[in-house]
Amino acid sequence: VNEKAIGCPKCGMDPRKSNRFCPSCGNATAESQVMCTQCGVALNKPGFSLDTSTLPKFDVAKFTGNKANIAAVVALLGCLLPWLKVKMFVSQTANMFSLASGADSLSSMNALMGGGGSILVSGLLLLFPIALIGFLVADLVPAITKHKKWFLIGSLVLIVYAGIGLYQLSNPSLPESNDMFGMARKMTSNAISIGWGYYVSAAATIATFVLAKR
Repeated sequence: VNEKAIGCPKCGMDPRKSNRFCPSCGNATAESQVMCTQCGVALNKPGFSLDTSTLPKFDVAKFTGNKANIAAVVALLGCLLPWLKVKMFVSQTANMFSLASGADSLSSMNALMGGGGSILVSGLLLLFPIALIGFLVADLVPAITKHKKWFLIGSLVLIVYAGIGLYQLSNPSLPESNDMFGMARKMTSNAISIGWGYYVSAAATIATFVLAKR
């Protein structure tokens, strides 16, 4: 049977899914056989079987050999590390995902305290890891391979956007004075700061962009 044939021209059965023929050499076999007596290949067992021949092949060596991919993975892992540190009253941290869920409320709270708010928007923050994942899987999914560079550019733009928003949260534009406004500015600037997880993601994203261009 030809390798491209969908079935045997004589009996109409698919030799790759049938238990009557060897999927490797086409030799006729009995239903109870577990191995082909001609080539030694394991025979398909009756019941559910999954044909993986049409699935995309994942070359681990090629993936790990690409330094840009490794840097993108580091940037993605940085999303799980602290992106925001709250030092007032109780020391707390928030990673990218927890920050995304409360970015809008944090911006509103910052504005109520007299600051200029922040450009952070939950939906845009979530696009950052999506862009990184798109860059990583682009070579495995032919439909999006041609968009790989746009995933890379998008992740770079989004990490810069996040940095500006975090800076706005950390440094509210309250007026400088010795009265209550000055005290509020000092308290707010001491309350929130950028966590080291953001710097890991930012550095790794820039490294991904540089390495991918080489």
